[in-house]
Amino acid sequence: MFLRFYLLLINLLLVSLQSMAQRDEQLWLDFQVSYPFRGRYLLENTTSYSTLLNSENKWRSISISPTFEMTLFSWLDLLSEIGFAYTLQKENSNTFEISPMVGGRFFFSQNSKVNTRLVVRYQQRNFNDIEAGNWSSSNRTRLRGEVFVSINGPNLFTDKLWYVFADYEEFIVLDQQLEERYANRRRARIGVGYRLSYKHRFDLGYTLQTSRDEITDNFTGTDNVIQVKYKMYLNPAKPETYEQQK
Repeated sequence: MFLRFYLLLINLLLVSLQSMAQRDEQLWLDFQVSYPFRGRYLLENTTSYSTLLNSENKWRSISISPTFEMTLFSWLDLLSEIGFAYTLQKENSNTFEISPMVGGRFFFSQNSKVNTRLVVRYQQRNFNDIEAGNWSSSNRTRLRGEVFVSINGPNLFTDKLWYVFADYEEFIVLDQQLEERYANRRRARIGVGYRLSYKHRFDLGYTLQTSRDEITDNFTGTDNVIQVKYKMYLNPAKPETYEQQK
């Protein structure tokens, strides 16, 4: 199992190196605050800044995503979220988005060195072209498989822990595409994380993203994304249910 996992990491890295010279490079910075309470609930907010690292064709986005989660069974979390995003699509083209979402996280293995999950989400996107003053709507389903592997501890709940992760996500648009620069099709991600303590956790990941430009010529390309995330967990007296890396 471990050999297959590391072969997957190496393969994704080789693909990324081949595409680096010809595709767009992005940087994503995330700050996530999580507050678990009453043993089965979680309030969370993620603030994100994304930007295009290329010197030309400026693009950047700022988003805030409040989330509420509930543990229904040991193998299932229910998820709800409403996202707000402001994006500079290109020069003189700005958009604002409100995106409520519901879903579930299914656990296949947990509390061990290898943790596997499936996240299923349904998202309603309400999209405003600020310059034109037009609103449009679309919806999509997002499917993501996740693997987390503890390196120097028996599980993911250990302090001063190094871990690695990989996931793959498909975006299934159920009606019309919205006019945006990076309309996502699929994402493959690998990375490494460090849990300093219950409160402080850090992730560094690389994402190979297939996207489509719906604004101009419907060009489909591959984007290289570096993602840096800092996660702060509050309320350390909480039970272990929400100790997992999210």
